[in-house]
Amino acid sequence: MEEDAIVGIFTLCVFFGLLVASDRKLIPQQVLPLQSLMVLAALAFLALSLLAGKPLTRGTLFSVTTLHPITATLTGFLLAGTVEAAGGFQAAGRLLRMAGQSRWLGLPGAVFLLVNLPNLFAMPCGRVWAAALMPLVLMLSKGVVLATGNATLGPAIVVGFIINAAASCGPSPLGGIGMMGEGMAGYLPRSFANHMQWSIMVSTVLCMFFCAKMFKISAPIREELQPVETVLPPTAWFSCLCFFVGMSAIFLVEPPIPLQALLLMLTFVVMLVGKVSLQDMLAGISFHPLTAMIAGFMVAGALVVSGGFDAFNDILLFVAKNIPFGYALVGMVLVYVPLIFPMPCGRILSTSLLPGVLLFGQEVSRATGFELAVPLLLVPFLLSCAASCGPSQLGGIGGIGEGNLRLKAGVFTMPQQLSLFIGVAISGLSVVVFGVSTAFPGVSQSILFIISSIACAMATNHLFEQPFWYPGGLLAGLLAGILMVVL
Repeated sequence: MEEDAIVGIFTLCVFFGLLVASDRKLIPQQVLPLQSLMVLAALAFLALSLLAGKPLTRGTLFSVTTLHPITATLTGFLLAGTVEAAGGFQAAGRLLRMAGQSRWLGLPGAVFLLVNLPNLFAMPCGRVWAAALMPLVLMLSKGVVLATGNATLGPAIVVGFIINAAASCGPSPLGGIGMMGEGMAGYLPRSFANHMQWSIMVSTVLCMFFCAKMFKISAPIREELQPVETVLPPTAWFSCLCFFVGMSAIFLVEPPIPLQALLLMLTFVVMLVGKVSLQDMLAGISFHPLTAMIAGFMVAGALVVSGGFDAFNDILLFVAKNIPFGYALVGMVLVYVPLIFPMPCGRILSTSLLPGVLLFGQEVSRATGFELAVPLLLVPFLLSCAASCGPSQLGGIGGIGEGNLRLKAGVFTMPQQLSLFIGVAISGLSVVVFGVSTAFPGVSQSILFIISSIACAMATNHLFEQPFWYPGGLLAGLLAGILMVVL
């Protein structure tokens, strides 16, 4: 075996070994966070490559780095931090709570819209919505338990919101994980979004059912979750209005202006309306996903230099060619790797493994002649990456809900993983049936999205002990389906 191949296989094995060790908590996150571990691994891989005589050029090192999702992520976080500082997200939560008390939506309708809100208006990181709306989610879950006497419905609402928020960074046009795959594979922005959003909605409802009916997870009612009415300033409501109207206009009109420029303009408007200072805006930015993305790009570049991705592709092709249904089975395992080893941020695996997944998809397309092989692999893989921070026990979003409900750490992991395994498969099926396009969804696809949304709302009605045809839930399902199609 050539020395170059040995170095590539060695670095690839070390990379996966570090992932497994972190996932199994053999490397404590308190001692060495995963981002730091990936940076150290990247430096070690580069040093080993230099010792082996491999050429190290700037073009090779940054060949897997795409600037568009990076700049979109940065501007997306600026916008999210500004809206958060202005109280816009709290105002959105207050509106949903008031809608739930009305006779139009009722409790099931409000719950359905609340748990799906992160997916419909996706931020570059699900932690943005999780941090802003978790107090409302907890209060609503307590209200449901008191109204129904069913202690399993409270955790079901929380885990539904958690999985939706975690996965929402996949279809986000503000620098979400899906944009990295679109950019690297040469697709236009938002080519993967519709397939992901539909799957996330189905996974959310399934997760709530698994939590309440299969695992029967219950939590005691906490007295401190009593609603505390705080008067929001008018600027919070104006900021909320500017955010939703501005984002809807960007998606609907699609002006011939770079997305980053539009987001900066909207950020400036919200700053003025909400009277937000620069310091307050920066305080609302989450740096965790940014550092994860940088660490992922670094280790991906190091694996390119060391030949790790070449070895990865050779191993996958060897296995695929020598077992029955090889390409299908290898592809299935590949897209589920992020859910099998969930990381605290999906950008770690998405940035580090995306070049290898893309290479394998291109090889499958050449070998089988199936033109959709690349998106068929990328969309489910990126959705798995995005959603994996929900069930992750290494500091994922799921821990926020478990901690607030005083549940044992990891109790939400299995309901999320089971529902995501189904949802990821649905996203792949959607790619095969509808193909990949940035255009407005066709009539058949739009009808399917709306019918699926209404069906999910009917299931939510049943879960919350209302008739399937409860009008509030049906109205919420129709509204969510229309928003999913339009936005």
